[in-house]
Amino acid sequence: MSPPGWAGLAEAAERTAREMNPQVVANTLNALSKLEAAAATVSPTGWAGLAGAAERTASQMNEQNVANTLNALSKLEAAAAAVSPTGWAGLAEAAERTAREMNPQEVANMLNALSKLEAAAAAVSPPGWTGLAEAAERTAREMNPQVVANTLNALSKLEAAAAAVSPTGWAGLAGAAERTSSQMNEQGVSNTLHALGVLSAAAAELSPSARKHLEAAAEREAPNMTSAGRRMTLRGCEKLKLRTPSAFLE
Repeated sequence: MSPPGWAGLAEAAERTAREMNPQVVANTLNALSKLEAAAATVSPTGWAGLAGAAERTASQMNEQNVANTLNALSKLEAAAAAVSPTGWAGLAEAAERTAREMNPQEVANMLNALSKLEAAAAAVSPPGWTGLAEAAERTAREMNPQVVANTLNALSKLEAAAAAVSPTGWAGLAGAAERTSSQMNEQGVSNTLHALGVLSAAAAELSPSARKHLEAAAEREAPNMTSAGRRMTLRGCEKLKLRTPSAFLE
């Protein structure tokens, strides 16, 4: 795609924003969050129009639309900056409304986005956090390795959501971490261990078997970790009193 081609597609997104339905808004923002060349050509007026489209359609969004929209906005600073306080309130309400229908990936995307979008998180009500926490509890058994890591990582940054998770919910998430640890990549391992080190209620639910599995995962992935991942893993191991990976001792 040529630079003028990206500019033309960005202009088309700007031009059609007012006619977009909820799914088109979500798909457009999701795509722009992954296409730097296109996003770089969207004008301030264009971002305002797309933000306005998200605000206008929030009340009609389904769970996938809401999760994708907020996830995209968490990566598109110019778009997020154009959302009004009323718009964030509408998107937060949409997240609360659709929480019961979310699948594991949508739960992770939603919580991850809220952990990065302070204005949206501030608009979520106490019952809304309870609903999102219950969604994480409900889907824990079906989560894949990346979703487990992302969910725990988000909860470690969202006090209101973490406070709404029940002991049974933490047990389910701890079990999910154990079940998927053998398939986690280096980022998943570091995010999971760091999150569990922050989330004492989750750490308390780790079985001896879970601790052994997490130690094995850290040992396996430690050589592949970035410096930031190593720091997170080391901190998590210290907090959880797990064996330090041998690669960190060399």
